[in-house]
Order: sequence, then structure tokens, then C-alpha cells
Amino acid sequence: MTELTAAHWVYAVFVVLVVITMAFRRDALIPCIIGVLIVGWIVTGTPLGAIETVFKSTVAAGRELIDIIVVIALIGGLAACMEKIGAEHLMIAPARALMKSPVGAFWIVGLVMLVASYFLWPSPATALVGAVLVPAATAARLPAISAAVSMNLFGHGVALSTDYIIQGAPSISAKAANVSVDALMTSQIPLIATMSVVTIAAAFVIARKDISRALAAQDDVSVPDAGLVAEIPAPTLVGRVAAVAVPLSFLAVVVALVMFGIRGSEATAIIGGVTLLLHTGMVLASHGVESFDLITEQLIKGATFGVKIFTPVIIIASFFYLGSPEIARQVFGEGARGFLFDLANALAEVVPLNRASVAALETVIGGVVGLVGSGFSGLPLTGSLAGAFASAVGLKTETIAALGQIATVWVGGGCIIPWGVVPVAAICGVSPQELAQKNFIPVVIGLIATTVVAVFLI
Repeated sequence: MTELTAAHWVYAVFVVLVVITMAFRRDALIPCIIGVLIVGWIVTGTPLGAIETVFKSTVAAGRELIDIIVVIALIGGLAACMEKIGAEHLMIAPARALMKSPVGAFWIVGLVMLVASYFLWPSPATALVGAVLVPAATAARLPAISAAVSMNLFGHGVALSTDYIIQGAPSISAKAANVSVDALMTSQIPLIATMSVVTIAAAFVIARKDISRALAAQDDVSVPDAGLVAEIPAPTLVGRVAAVAVPLSFLAVVVALVMFGIRGSEATAIIGGVTLLLHTGMVLASHGVESFDLITEQLIKGATFGVKIFTPVIIIASFFYLGSPEIARQVFGEGARGFLFDLANALAEVVPLNRASVAALETVIGGVVGLVGSGFSGLPLTGSLAGAFASAVGLKTETIAALGQIATVWVGGGCIIPWGVVPVAAICGVSPQELAQKNFIPVVIGLIATTVVAVFLI
């Protein structure tokens, strides 16, 4: 039996409080800070240890998020430079021609994100798609929130939960469940088909309503006087070159990453480096001596945007990251336990097992460990539980593991956790809380439908 301490129960209470706070559309920083303080006091046994825990957990969360924070800041600086030299408007012109309607833009952004995520994983794909396609989608009158939903569900949902090309997720799940990767990937086909079709369809219905409201609002707005219309910067020669060079450079990056098998954080680092080098070259070519000061201003602008978006996310993540054994050890030292993981194990030990309860448990536990905010950290647990459940009741291990993988990744990989959707929210310029709320109903509907299908397949 999993032993639950007072710290576990306090942690569970604050998880509920945070969820309730978010349900009322309030920022959850205060309950997260208080939760970390009390849990830290219980674990360390001293008030000073509790105070240290508040800071250490924040640093640990920032360490986990720093690479995407920097990439978002660099892209913000690049965008400021391109806007100044008139390259941004020229760059999106071809994509605008393809995106002739908001509905078309929704699907184009999503499908491109899907393909890019399969080869690069969603985080680096977010930077690429956001830099090139999101401005064009917005120009096609697709609301920014709908573009963010499309990117999230196709990339962090469909692509990351199946992971057919890189096979990171199925490899972890299969190893933990003691089945072959091929068997697991084959078993997940009907489940991911159900999850993808139901979730994307539900999200598209909601997006259609948002699009209609946005178009109606735009039609109701009278055209302002000419003196009030923001001028589009006249493109310079450097701007015209940059409008072609930037998308071609990112395309070359994609090709190189695929050819050399570079993935994950390494891919994000290369995209960040290319972004900064492109920015440096453009500002030098267009502004000469002035570029020494101008690049600082533009990077500060990008960094200000990134820090503004990520500051509340780091605080919230500092609480939920304590649910992972790996992060808990960074804060409390060796021997620390992951509170969410322990709570999920305890839940599995007290519920009677049958075909329906196993499917429901695997989905619920996958979602619970997904609250940590990482789509992959919970896979060893869901895979191990799949093996235990199958052995106890005589069911199909690989199908149960595939269900757990889908639930864990869709919840924790960056679809309905506010601190997980931040990269897409930041690149699209929307609130992480709003994006998580838009994704919540479609993802929950999809998980329910997928769990029902799994009951008949396991």
C-alpha cells in the first residue's frame, strides 16, 4: 500500500483549491504559494525550511521553463525588428493568399503544426509555426484564440500523444508496461482516432462560434478616419530580403533537424540560436551603427513580453511540479516523493477492478499525473499500472497503456493545463487561462469518448 503522509493530504486539498480558483476564472497564484509554504513546512519541519521551499520550488519551475521563455523572448525581438523594416507584412502575404477564410486558416495552422510536431515535437514546432503562420492566420481574420486552440490540439494533443515518428511516448509507456512498442502503437490507433476526431470536431464547433462573433464585431466597427489608421511601415530593401530569408531559414532548420535527428530541447536551442542570429543580421544590415542600441531595445521588448506571460506560470508550476518525484528531489533533496504520483497510486489501490473501472482509472490517473504539467513524466506510472491492471483482471496490457498515454499527454502535454499551454498562448498573444478554458471542454469530451471505446477494446 502507498503510504500517504500529512503532506500528501495537504497537497491534495490545495490541488482542489487551485482547480476551484481556476474554475472561477481567477489567477491561482495565492493558493499555489500558500500550498507550497504549508507543504514545505510539513516536509522540512521548520518555518525557515518552508520559506526556503517557496523560493526553491520557484527556481526549479523557472529552470524547467527557461528554454521556452528565452525562445519566446527572442522571437518577440525578431518580430519587433521585422515590423520596423516592413518585412513582417511582406512575409505573411503568400500565406494570406492560402488562408482565404478564417475556417481555412484554422485547418491550415493545425495541420502544419501537426506535421511539424511529429518531426520536431511541439515546443520547437510552436516557435516555427507561430513565427510564420500565426500572423497570416490573424490577417485572414481567424481570432488569435482559435489559432492557439488549433496549434495546441493538433500539436500538443494529436501529435504528442501518438508520437509515431520519434516514438518517445510509446517507448516509455511500452517499457513500463513490459510490452513491445509496435504492439502499443498498433493498439492506440482506434483510441487516438476517437480522441482526435471527437476533440478536434468539438473544438472546431466552438471555434466557428468565436469566428462568427469576431467577424460580426469587425463588421460592426466603422472605418476610422485616415488619420487614425496605423501606418504599415514601407518595406526597405533589407525588409524585402528578410521577408524571404526568414521563412526559408526556418524551413532549412526543419530540414536539418529532421536529417540529423535533432529533437526536443536541442531542436529548441537551434531554433533560438537561428532566431537571434537572424535578428542580429537584419538589424545590422538595416540600421548600421544605430543597431548597437536598437537590438537592445528590441530584445528588451521581446523579453518583457516573455516575462509578462511566464511570471504567473512559474509560480503556479512551482506548486504542481512538486507532484513529480524528479522536481521534488530538486527542492527537498534525495528521498523526496512526488505527491501527485503517490496520490494516483493510492487511488488505484482502493478502487475495485473490472473492465469499466480499469479504463476509467487509467484515464483519471493519467489526467491526475498530467497535472504536473509534463506529458511524459507520468508515462512510467500509467504504463506500470496498465501491466498491473491487466495481470489482475486478464485484460490487454498494451491497450490500457495506450489509454493512459493518451490521457496523460493530452492533459499534461500542453492542452488544458494553463502553465502547459503558455508557449502557444505566448506566441499567439492570448491568455493562457483563456486558452486552457477553450481547450477544456473538447478535451474532456474526447477523453470520455475514448474511455468508452477503450472499455470494449481492453
